[in-house]
Amino acid sequence: MQARWSSPRDDSDLNLRVYSSRLLGAESELVLHGGGNTSVKTSEKDHTGKQLEVLRVKGSGSVLANIDEKGFTGLRMADLLAAAGIRSMDDLTMMDYLSRSKLDPSEPAPSVESFLHAFIPFKYVDHTHADSIVTLTNTDLKDEDLRHILGNVVVVPYIQPGFKLAKALQDRMDAIRNADGVVLRKHGLFTYSDDVRESYSKHIEIVTRAEKAISERIKGPIFTREFEKAEIDVTEFLPKLRGLVSSISRKVLEVNTGEKALEIACSSEAEELCTYGPTTTDMLIRIKHDFLYVPDVGKLGELLKGYRENYAKEHSRYASSYPVHDPNPAVIVVRGFGIIAQANTKREAKIIMDYAVHSLSVNAKCRKIGKHEFVSKEESFEMEYWPLQEAKLRKHVPGKFQGSVAIVTGAAAGIGLEAFRNLAASGSYVVALDIDASIADAGKQIASETGMENLPIKADLSDENQIGDAIARTVMEFGGVDFVFNNAGILKTAPLDSISVSEMDLMYRVNSRGTFLITRDAFRIMKIQGTGGAFVFNITKNLTNPGVEMAMYGSTKAFAAQLSRYVAKEGGKYRIRSNIINPDKVFRGSKIWEGGVLESRAKAKGQTVEEYKTQNLLGVEVLPSHVVGVMMSLLDDSVFGATTDAMIPVDGGIK
Repeated sequence: MQARWSSPRDDSDLNLRVYSSRLLGAESELVLHGGGNTSVKTSEKDHTGKQLEVLRVKGSGSVLANIDEKGFTGLRMADLLAAAGIRSMDDLTMMDYLSRSKLDPSEPAPSVESFLHAFIPFKYVDHTHADSIVTLTNTDLKDEDLRHILGNVVVVPYIQPGFKLAKALQDRMDAIRNADGVVLRKHGLFTYSDDVRESYSKHIEIVTRAEKAISERIKGPIFTREFEKAEIDVTEFLPKLRGLVSSISRKVLEVNTGEKALEIACSSEAEELCTYGPTTTDMLIRIKHDFLYVPDVGKLGELLKGYRENYAKEHSRYASSYPVHDPNPAVIVVRGFGIIAQANTKREAKIIMDYAVHSLSVNAKCRKIGKHEFVSKEESFEMEYWPLQEAKLRKHVPGKFQGSVAIVTGAAAGIGLEAFRNLAASGSYVVALDIDASIADAGKQIASETGMENLPIKADLSDENQIGDAIARTVMEFGGVDFVFNNAGILKTAPLDSISVSEMDLMYRVNSRGTFLITRDAFRIMKIQGTGGAFVFNITKNLTNPGVEMAMYGSTKAFAAQLSRYVAKEGGKYRIRSNIINPDKVFRGSKIWEGGVLESRAKAKGQTVEEYKTQNLLGVEVLPSHVVGVMMSLLDDSVFGATTDAMIPVDGGIK
């Protein structure tokens, strides 16, 4: 590993801490996501103006790769050192103690390893979960073997992070003072110094020694190819898998069929590696100890059932004092296909995927160096059901539609854009379709507003191939679909006797054929998932109250309305609901009223534009938010879960 140090302009204590932390965080071989932690001991004034010795340590939610000064929580060193005389402290008591020791109560919760950072008597402390270090420590190599490879280091057996680990290192402090670092088995590496660059350099040097030793011991590939690439219909397999792992709550999938994932999935080692556990115990909170290996997708249901039953037994044995977590595997390795991660959010699934690929690769190296060794199943469950994490889970309030996948057509403007925004804000992953290329910009804007990933697709709804591709992309990106808002439509007015076939065909292709294609393909996916679903069709007041010169629009929308009824009839036994919204005169942001359509309709009624907009019993303008509010409620099982084949007007009341 190459040292990447270059002198930063600002040499203040905290800025140097930020700089070197980012250098460590930039290396995925050292830390992934929120892993690792760093600290600096410095001097600051408290709110009274008194100068205090302070530990600035990485706070909860910070990521070393992009951490800034606000990512370090300040703790009073006097408080931390006062705990040196305490022999034991459980995790919840420890976090309460640390919370009371914060210089600023509003700052994030500090690292669980804060006491360890405080007890090490050096200004700067660096800690990572370096792949090369755990590759060596997750084996039966003896402590003296590790010291021979890594140099002047103290080797410590696995101890769960927290106060107990800090006390264990406190008892070895004389040796630690005279060492270049501390190697924690099945955990990672600590280095330290009063000079920030020296601590960083020691870290890189020790990791480099580990990398060199691994390369000397392992010649050739770490995976042996035994199986050929499997031909799997993903539009069948992934929705089925998503439905099965959504037995407790809706899940989204992260699918990896890239070169590394395929190499693992085609290897003779993969099945055994799935039983090894991850590389470090902090991953257990997300990833569980065992991965599921699927040699035959035809046995998927049977294999998942067996996994859940075994997990329930182990929970009963090792963690019965806590409510059981979702018993489905977080990681699934499919022979000849790749690796799949599942979680309630896409972000979480991506983190799990990174953990899985790293773990499988590191563990493959471990078994070539010696006998692989990880923590016991009991210790694994202790970490997965860590009291601090359990407390955090109890506080989490998911979005209304967390884990759901929604398709919205005509999503670039008007009602569709409002639906796109509202669904994303409620936790749904939205596949936003529109023929207008501006859908890409809308996707970026809504991702920025809501923090939710989405999939904007420019597509012609009437093109069967384009819709097939859009559905396939949806399945590969998220695993399936739960909601469809059939919103897209075009409007052109003309007297009945002047309608051309070409004009009628255009209206049919979008309002009827396009709606049918999306509905048919999404309905099929929902049936395969087996977890229900909901359609909402944006039709029109003209369905029940036809207006003059609206034959093209009203009749093609009537086709879509009748389609909704068939979805309700055929989808009922699969818990797939379908309902209709009939809005009237929704102008704001809508493109269908452009090009003089609004003005011509008002003129036909002998009204001004403003009079035409509010021509209803309530005398109000119907807004996209009114329509979308009803749509959101229709999708919500807790509100309309017993409603299907219904039709709701959103028109202010027709005079």
